[in-house]
Amino acid sequence: MKKLLTLILVFCLSLMTLMAAAEEEYGFYADDHPEAAAYVSTWVAEDGDWRIEAYDEDDGIKLGIFHALGDSKEDVWEYSAALNPEKDALTTVPLGLHYRQDTVTSEWVEIYYEDGDAVFTLNDAGMLLWNDLKEDAGKDLAFLKIGDFYGGRWMKDDIEVYFFDWYDGEYDIRLYQWGENDVILNDAILKGVYDPETDSITAEGCFDPDSITVTFSYDSQRNVVWTENGESTVLEYSYRTN
Repeated sequence: MKKLLTLILVFCLSLMTLMAAAEEEYGFYADDHPEAAAYVSTWVAEDGDWRIEAYDEDDGIKLGIFHALGDSKEDVWEYSAALNPEKDALTTVPLGLHYRQDTVTSEWVEIYYEDGDAVFTLNDAGMLLWNDLKEDAGKDLAFLKIGDFYGGRWMKDDIEVYFFDWYDGEYDIRLYQWGENDVILNDAILKGVYDPETDSITAEGCFDPDSITVTFSYDSQRNVVWTENGESTVLEYSYRTN
């Protein structure tokens, strides 16, 4: 029995060590470099055809730039970046990708190059600037911060919240009430404005059949929170693709 208890203790200690190592391995770059957190968001250009998605991983900031072309095609630039020594810009590893993809299948249509280089800065108005050192594709573009909601799908009981798109200064948010056998019982479109100060969206629309006003925000675990009439509900991630 004593030998068995010793083995169990060793196993538990080993498991705790592995868990601690995993937490350290999958930490986020912005946790150790707070200045980088200002870049982590989704950003859009005024015309709506350009979008930047920036997120942090354990080794730096990853950026994807998307230019909608129509006909189910878009040009994409991908970079890995980190803060410069002065901590006032993101500089990329000069292995950036530029390719064209089909937006329906996500298949690459054409690869332009794999040696891209760029610098990202924030101007005095808090907008993101992209200095493309390879072909100057970011010239005259300035990107507005709209938070991390874009494209996300979340569930509140049987209601799915889909942050479908952003244009003309507002989020287009789709609500679907799902029944059995994937039948949609009710649906609505909410329009919402993003507030960068609170990292939240206040959206309005009609749903079943009353008018509603909902604030969407994030909790400390990066879950979306639905707040309506002073009551808040943490949403669950939706795995629906239809």
